[in-house]
Amino acid sequence: MAEPTNERDLTSVAAKTAEMRMGANWFFWIAILAAANSFLIYFFNFANHLVGLGMSQYIDANFATGSETQRASALVLNIALAGLFALFGYFARKGSDFVFILGMFIYFFDAVVLLGYREFFAFAFHLFCLFFLFKGLLASRRRYDPSVDATGA
Repeated sequence: MAEPTNERDLTSVAAKTAEMRMGANWFFWIAILAAANSFLIYFFNFANHLVGLGMSQYIDANFATGSETQRASALVLNIALAGLFALFGYFARKGSDFVFILGMFIYFFDAVVLLGYREFFAFAFHLFCLFFLFKGLLASRRRYDPSVDATGA
């Protein structure tokens, strides 16, 4: 009888799928944190964008300073952006490499927007999240393409 090992078996399809889903879950974290940040800004005028989206900061800067209707529409747009990332997470968990790549591209664009606002800590947080999203994409690719396993990534 074989001894059970404490090391993870990354060669099985189940392990690759689990690793892919862990990477895809980062889209859900991004969505949750962006929505929470939007609610804090709308209800409490909290001005910290560390875990928020750069696109939300742009929306807040242009729309959230006006009337109550403009502020409410800015909140709706911000929640829609968070919902978009949640949708990316849903389809990425199903194994869509295209959604992984599209979501990462949009999130990278969002990070560049943050650089325009000189939010360097938020930019670093975006890079941190992108690292784990990329790991999820690699795990998704490993399920079907054995040459990705040969890279050792």
